[in-house]
Amino acid sequence: MSRPIAPTHTPVLPRRVPPVTGEALLSYLTRLAAANHLTIGEVLAVLPTWFTTKTNNPDERAQHHMLAPATTDALHALARLTSTTPAGLARALPAFGTTDTHGPVRATTACHRCTARRGILQPVPVHLPAHHKICTRHGIWLSDTSQAHLDLAACPEIITAQHRANRLLRRHTPQQLLLTYQAAAKSIPPWPTSPAAIPLHWRHRLLTLQTANHRYGTPTDHDAYIHAAIYPDAITLAAAELNPHPAGPE
Repeated sequence: MSRPIAPTHTPVLPRRVPPVTGEALLSYLTRLAAANHLTIGEVLAVLPTWFTTKTNNPDERAQHHMLAPATTDALHALARLTSTTPAGLARALPAFGTTDTHGPVRATTACHRCTARRGILQPVPVHLPAHHKICTRHGIWLSDTSQAHLDLAACPEIITAQHRANRLLRRHTPQQLLLTYQAAAKSIPPWPTSPAAIPLHWRHRLLTLQTANHRYGTPTDHDAYIHAAIYPDAITLAAAELNPHPAGPE
């Protein structure tokens, strides 16, 4: 494969579009094109062919050895086109392979309240660390791709559990946390041990979430409800497994 070469005179687009952290490259280029009243094809035409190859790859995060040498040139070409710093683009867009994300990631969409504050009204596909389940700023459960986000205001203990998971990463790797969390989630009993335990059980939390999110039109059969309802219990079990004799708060 010949090395992609940026056009000699890369134009500068009049409207800057900052990327969302973890955003898929095609999503960013599409938003960039729309903001400047262009088609995605017109944007790709003035960028190195590296971008066309990347956006046609189902896993844009894969760093193919034949594309790797051209990555730096591609990054600087996009920076010139968008009047954005190469460092900022590299931190935000996983396609360049230089984001700060370490460990496993998962595909989801960015918090809709975060993006709305930036004037973005459409869903933004992103890759986030696998342990990052919640936007703690807005109290939103970040469901997997194609599933609805959930408002967690009625269940603040779910948000607290995300903070606890983040603290666990001070002592443990993302892989350790993810594997322990997954095992813990599978071990949680489906029913409370007694009627008195119902308000503290995840099924009570499940009903609370379904009721609170009904006004948003979110169907009650989404798997996201169960994942969110179990989350505090699973993090508690994971913390006990990872820190059997904790010296202090995680």
